[in-house]
Amino acid sequence: MGRICLLLMIALLFCGCSEPKEKIIIAINPWPGYEVLYLAQQQGFYEAAGLNVGFVQVATLSDAQRAYLSGRVAGFTSTMIEAVQVEAFGGKRVKVVLAADYSDGGDVILAKTEYGDIPSLKGKTIGCEVSSLGIFILARALAANGLTLDDVTVMNVEQGDGPRHLQLGLIDAMVTYPPYSLAAMKQEGVHQVFSTKEIPGEILDTLSISAETLARHPDFVPKLRVVWQQALDYVQEHPTEAIAIMARREGIPPEEFRQVLNDIHLLNTKENQVMFDDIAGLENMARSVCTTLRRIDVLESDCSHVIGMFDIAGSR
Repeated sequence: MGRICLLLMIALLFCGCSEPKEKIIIAINPWPGYEVLYLAQQQGFYEAAGLNVGFVQVATLSDAQRAYLSGRVAGFTSTMIEAVQVEAFGGKRVKVVLAADYSDGGDVILAKTEYGDIPSLKGKTIGCEVSSLGIFILARALAANGLTLDDVTVMNVEQGDGPRHLQLGLIDAMVTYPPYSLAAMKQEGVHQVFSTKEIPGEILDTLSISAETLARHPDFVPKLRVVWQQALDYVQEHPTEAIAIMARREGIPPEEFRQVLNDIHLLNTKENQVMFDDIAGLENMARSVCTTLRRIDVLESDCSHVIGMFDIAGSR
């Protein structure tokens, strides 16, 4: 009996000599592109790659950002807007590790039919979420038409209030996206004057992880990108099953989920590598976002913190 106990103690000693792998917790909000991350978990791809990843479900992009700022999580999903803001808001140094997708028509500007295009909105009131992606889309749409934010009146309007504000005449146009844009488009006298199809590749949905977490796990990024590609391949090889799984989590019918996917471009691993090889290009994009946020007084920063946000050791 004593010999058995001794053998058990020795076995436990050797089995327990290495500490359990740290679980990397990520805050994630509803968005079709991010469902690929959950699909990878459902299929066991993280575990097979040797990654210990967990997710905390939150309601909005801002909630995901707040979860990171509070220290509850090691990473978060977001657009480039929230990623650029987080360090300036006092959060720990963050690195963007994955470009999940870009909006390819999903984000739009809707206006009353009396305004036929973006230039006709000069001097008018445009609603958008000024602390989120909407203000950047508005700035780009205006710039593409020879205007600036100074040429319009910007009103902070939550997405859920957009259709009502348009109907009541409180605003002349609104920066929006599905499902809110679908409701607004059903109103009489409303049409689309701009979409992100006109600025392909600029509106990125990303995954960011704290720099200190990545320092402890230098193999995280290359393994994550393998997992990401496995999940994308699964969507291609088993579209009906994959879409059903992802749609169920989003709480929408599979056919609607499939239609929403038509307005985003999921970025595969090869596209991610090309993008991250051009660090200067990504930093310029982040600086443009930061500068826009400064101009409307929703961010106090000299924007120098964007340097290094995409420089990920071991990303190849």
